[in-house]
Amino acid sequence: MAEVRRATARYADVANARADGYLQASGMEARHGYHFVQPAAQARALATGALDLATPPVLLYVERDGAWQLVGVEYALPSVPTDDPLPGAVWHRHEASCHYRDFRELPAASARACPARHPASGEPFVGWHPALAVAHVWAWYPNPDGVFAESNPWLGPYGGIAAPAHHARNPAETFYSQLTHRVAGAILLTLAALTIWESWRSRPFPWNAVSAPLWMAFGVYLIPSSDPESWPYGPQRFAEIFVDPLVLQHKLLALLPIAIGVITALRGAAVLPGRRLARALGVLALAGGATLFFHFHEGRLHVDSIYLQHVLMGSTAVGVGVALLIGTRTARMRPWLAWAWPAFLTAMATVLLFYRET
Repeated sequence: MAEVRRATARYADVANARADGYLQASGMEARHGYHFVQPAAQARALATGALDLATPPVLLYVERDGAWQLVGVEYALPSVPTDDPLPGAVWHRHEASCHYRDFRELPAASARACPARHPASGEPFVGWHPALAVAHVWAWYPNPDGVFAESNPWLGPYGGIAAPAHHARNPAETFYSQLTHRVAGAILLTLAALTIWESWRSRPFPWNAVSAPLWMAFGVYLIPSSDPESWPYGPQRFAEIFVDPLVLQHKLLALLPIAIGVITALRGAAVLPGRRLARALGVLALAGGATLFFHFHEGRLHVDSIYLQHVLMGSTAVGVGVALLIGTRTARMRPWLAWAWPAFLTAMATVLLFYRET
């Protein structure tokens, strides 16, 4: 208990918790509180299966009139640890659950089994987690059932989650979106380096096309990760891709890296001449860039930082597409074209690495 209190004393101020990356991941759950999750700490706990008292992945708060009070912490692992550092703890099983924009949950064995919208509130599905072993430590609020009890009856007066009005993205959704954009940026930066290496000097196949498998893997990664609520990961059916403009754009953009990978492999195998490769890449850059100008969240145009970041990426793509098409008009390709494509990838990666949703 003393160790947990030492590790979490600074989080008595909820601003410190937010500054350290804790994100609100639930509404007010009766006799439990609001759950604030630290994604890195939670991912580490799930990956290792080890409980570290000094880095609790979940903080529990209650709130009244805008004042937040820390009441305890929660540890969530894939299973109960064999070497349990919480003597007398009551570990319980948190069933596999669907999560919705208004923080409601529903039990389901898989993301595909989740309703696309919550049956009571109508809010959209945003994520799913498998079954977890969970233990609580009520380090900052008295509990008549004991410091390791599953719930705290003395939090009863704070009530439970109500049916809120329509929500914008909750903090966990925003974090996921920013994370996937930054992962994409890191992959593009790697691809830019590989492209430079491939063009540095003449190399035999397949060494002249080492970026091709990564391009194709990148596209395969984007298909499920760009929209966790859609096919093939989430509850939406395949046909619903074509009635949601945002999801459809994401899926089409995911096909571009696969196409680029195929073209790069064909060029490396001397099936496709380098000049035609540059033209094909130019057309794909133009198509992808133009799509980003019509990438509207919530189905309508509103000029905000999210849209402006997509416009910046779209402008970069259109610019390199035009450069590639102009540079291949002559029989002999312009020397600077060898750098145009990796320069574009680096610029796009930079925007993605610093992408933010506010």
